[in-house]
Amino acid sequence: MNETLWAIYFPVWFALAIGSLLFFWRRDPAFKKRWYRRVSAFNIAIIGGMIVLMTIPNWPAFAIFLAGTLFIGWVSVFQTRVCLACGKVSQPDNLVTAPSFCRKCGANLDDGAT
Repeated sequence: MNETLWAIYFPVWFALAIGSLLFFWRRDPAFKKRWYRRVSAFNIAIIGGMIVLMTIPNWPAFAIFLAGTLFIGWVSVFQTRVCLACGKVSQPDNLVTAPSFCRKCGANLDDGAT
């Protein structure tokens, strides 16, 4: 395993988490809907890429983490919806089908296209 990547993994993860929180804090729902997919894909690419790179010498672990990263990225980018009525981010219940209604206000969620 690459010890250098392990040493910077958690500071990078923390910086992305705080940065995303501040980026979306007190923003209107249209802004969240427009930027959620892009920010989510960027965060998954950075964190997932670091995890996959750390497992390169171990090919079975590399394959498992690569598949997991791709699946989590797919769910986060394509199955998560942002409610235009209240701005809540709604994740799918079963990780396969996107939610149809907002859990907070009950508004109908569209296909999530920007």
